[in-house]
Amino acid sequence: MRHCRYRGLAKTHVQHVLTAAGTNIVRLSDRFPPGTTPASPSRPPGHFKRLCQRLPT
Repeated sequence: MRHCRYRGLAKTHVQHVLTAAGTNIVRLSDRFPPGTTPASPSRPPGHFKRLCQRLPT
């Protein structure tokens, strides 16, 4: 990855951005193996959800 495949600043920038995005995808796939999902922290219901729960159905 030391040498750029293209000439010109704009094309070089695009290559660098795509290389960084690909590296990040590989890192994320290593962190979360297939079949697992990241744990999301539970948070209390918002005002609108509490209001909807109080309404009679």
